[in-house]
Amino acid sequence: MPVVKAGAFDLDYADTGCGPALVVVHASASGHRQWQLLAETLRDRYRIIAVNLFGYGKTSAWPATRPLDAADQAELVVAAADLAAGPVVLVGHSLGAAVAFEAAARLAGRVRLLVAFEPALFGHLKANGPPAAYDEIAGVQARFLALAGMSDWDAAGAWFVDYWSGPGAWAAMPDARRRGVLTTLPAVAHEWAMAVGGIRPLDGWQAITAPVHLVHAADTRTPPREVVRLLAWAYPDWTVHEVPSGGHMAPLTRPDLVNPLIGAILDTAEDGRAGSGRRVAFA
Repeated sequence: MPVVKAGAFDLDYADTGCGPALVVVHASASGHRQWQLLAETLRDRYRIIAVNLFGYGKTSAWPATRPLDAADQAELVVAAADLAAGPVVLVGHSLGAAVAFEAAARLAGRVRLLVAFEPALFGHLKANGPPAAYDEIAGVQARFLALAGMSDWDAAGAWFVDYWSGPGAWAAMPDARRRGVLTTLPAVAHEWAMAVGGIRPLDGWQAITAPVHLVHAADTRTPPREVVRLLAWAYPDWTVHEVPSGGHMAPLTRPDLVNPLIGAILDTAEDGRAGSGRRVAFA
């Protein structure tokens, strides 16, 4: 995979297809390969630039001289956007969606559309509530960091994966995939600081000038569901979509639901109706 400089850091990315640029950003404990099926679907219509965030693939590890924040990660996405001549579409999942938010705010008019699946903007829950949702994700963070601090990466991986994918998901994972996830967990330890404390305040997303489409799963965990609810309340012009199943990891577990939806959102944008769509009523 090609590597370019993003400031002082190396950025590892995949680049496929032709047409308008689509920059895609992966979730925690994943990597740019999570978007391979989407890229295969869209490569005849779009140039898909899939970034690896800090500590993934050949992208530099975060040096940990200070806590990682969204602005640091967003500079990698900005560097990827600079590879394209014109405006870009940003697509992100979880951590990657939070990074895409910050990148969209920084790139302003260079972004023509943002599609975010359950952005990990958990700091909004700390500042705005509901308290129970924040307490839940803070508990997940605390347990993960405690295990990471003891270098018990297998237990940290089990805790992290089973929270997001359901009890037993870690044990059921093929050995090769489990080994791959283990290599990403030191990066995940830095990402918690970003998700909980290293983001803009809720009103800071007014800097995003592009249409925004929020996507969530009907059966997701409470914290990401409440983040989407807060964003939808704060920005009523944004469009909210719901997929019926797959949970927080639906872009990986149910690409048959998520990828066609992303394609449909892109089609709507091409038709000049990027802000149209339906809003989901939260129970």
